[in-house]
Amino acid sequence: MNKELQELDRAMKNDPKGPGHFPEPIQKMTELNNTLGGDASFENLEKHHKQLVATRDFINTWMQDHPDDYR
Repeated sequence: MNKELQELDRAMKNDPKGPGHFPEPIQKMTELNNTLGGDASFENLEKHHKQLVATRDFINTWMQDHPDDYR
């Protein structure tokens, strides 16, 4: 899940419309990345599993509310 979220974060930041087009999802990813502290070990991801799921769910809901951006 973390790998997919990180790929999505890069895609949103590199979107032709600019990173400002996805402010809330990028903010959630920043919060997640601050919590993870660059540690993608199984133990750290397991420790922060609830935040990973919450971030994924938030972004999914946000994208569904913006169907022209949902890929």
